Amino acid sequence: MAGRVVFFDLGDTLGVGRGGPGGSITGFDPFPFATDILKKLKDPPPAGLGLRLGVISNTPTGTTAADMAAVLGAAGVLAFFDPALLLYSSVEGLDKTNKAFFTLAASRAATPPGRCVFVGEDPLERNVASSAHFATAFHPLHVFQVVKTLP
Repeated sequence: MAGRVVFFDLGDTLGVGRGGPGGSITGFDPFPFATDILKKLKDPPPAGLGLRLGVISNTPTGTTAADMAAVLGAAGVLAFFDPALLLYSSVEGLDKTNKAFFTLAASRAATPPGRCVFVGEDPLERNVASSAHFATAFHPLHVFQVVKTLP
């Protein structure tokens, strides 16, 4: 499975974000299954698949990478993700309606888009990811089947 990268949306895919004043993100509550799935994807074989993991997420204006690191760290999920593969709309100036956001993610991963998967609950966002030649999964549990289809 080497050379494959899985990017996750955060809100409503891996968990629920908690908001604060002015639309800020104050916390993230992972779904009960999220940590197990991330572990199985990231851990080296034979226990896991040994994949690199990242995030492609729309975040409120003004949210920094440090803000998101604090929120995801407190939630216990930050360590699963490759630091170079944490892409936030508020930092990159792109969002998931823009194919360039996904192209940027594949470029940062130094991986062809056809070997990348985007996991997100929103069908419109998955369509944009598909237009950038990403494979897509509608739910984190579905990602295992999608990864099997990658070259």
